[in-house]
Amino acid sequence: MTGRSITVADVPALLAGAEFFSTNAAGEGIEFAGFWLEDILARTGPVELVTADELDPDTPCAAVGAMGSTVAMAELPPSGEEPLVLARSLAGRFGAPLGAIMPLNAASVNALQPVAAAAVLGLPLIDCDGMGRVFPLIHQTTYELAGLSLSPLAAVSAGNDSLLLDTGSARAEQIARSITQAAGGWLLCGMYPTRVGRLREAAIHGSVSRTLKVGRLLREHASDGATAQALAGDPPWGGASPWPAHAGPGDGEWSRRGTAPHERLLRDLTAATGATVLGGGRVVELGPSPRQAGIVYPGNPMSMVVHDHDSGRLIRLEAHNELVLALADGALTAAVPDLLCLLDRGTLRMTGPERLTVGDQVDVLCVPAAPVWHSVHGLGLGGPGAFGFPLRHPRQEGR
Repeated sequence: MTGRSITVADVPALLAGAEFFSTNAAGEGIEFAGFWLEDILARTGPVELVTADELDPDTPCAAVGAMGSTVAMAELPPSGEEPLVLARSLAGRFGAPLGAIMPLNAASVNALQPVAAAAVLGLPLIDCDGMGRVFPLIHQTTYELAGLSLSPLAAVSAGNDSLLLDTGSARAEQIARSITQAAGGWLLCGMYPTRVGRLREAAIHGSVSRTLKVGRLLREHASDGATAQALAGDPPWGGASPWPAHAGPGDGEWSRRGTAPHERLLRDLTAATGATVLGGGRVVELGPSPRQAGIVYPGNPMSMVVHDHDSGRLIRLEAHNELVLALADGALTAAVPDLLCLLDRGTLRMTGPERLTVGDQVDVLCVPAAPVWHSVHGLGLGGPGAFGFPLRHPRQEGR
């Protein structure tokens, strides 16, 4: 084993990274999970973080993740005992006890849930996930693309109800989501039970480490955001800012240091994630989406327009539970399965349409998805068409 571990001290970085990869409002209100995980790790001790290659290929493992509302989870938080129920249920069907935990996705609250499960069960956490970001449906995974079965799916509710569901992936999603609403607003699920050897081709490797790395960057830059707000009295790149975009106050700290805080953060984020900055500037339009997609996912369709200060282009973002498309002056420039996310220049935190108002200043980033998502099957499961938009992904041009 490598000796890597996740401790109480790592939770703030994990939380910040989880917010980055959550896209749109999926990371909103997950702070409670940080305190909850810190309490668990303080009691259990660190969780060992391992690669799939470090484990015996025959080791039984399963993905752990929550589905439902983070608001409901904050109001009815997990007791911490739920993973024990999941492990017993899956072991009964698997014919062997679990030997490791893997994340469903290493983003939003689901970056923290598998760490808690591994801590409670005393098992290693595999440094991988099945999304590389957040998707709204539990079968939108690379595990699914590789032919792993989502079921049997074990679930525990806020009211300690438990179930074991054995059906097809899309059907399991529909049934589990219906139960979620009736059972308190969230379910903790154990799914994709498999052997570690299958993860070589089925998982996105290094996802947990990446989330921690990005989270540490965000934490390092957080003091810049706080200092900038203190100097200006308001978010320095939002609302009635006295200085132009991409520049600090003429006689302030940022001018002396040469680069505005958000620019330094963008530089580090693009280096760490391979992201592209599509543009940045003032939010000039925000409201219900005029482009109703053919398939309705959980969440309200929204649309926003950012006026890019450098190019003068209008960048329109379409959100369907998450940011789905980015169009610059009407031309499609980025889309799912690539991750679209927004950086609030004032707070230097990730944000989304539901937390913004017209006049706010943001930067629009596009983080490339794992290569498997750009395959024909990957785009079919997680591309624009899967969200009801009959559009070719920009990377499909010329194919």
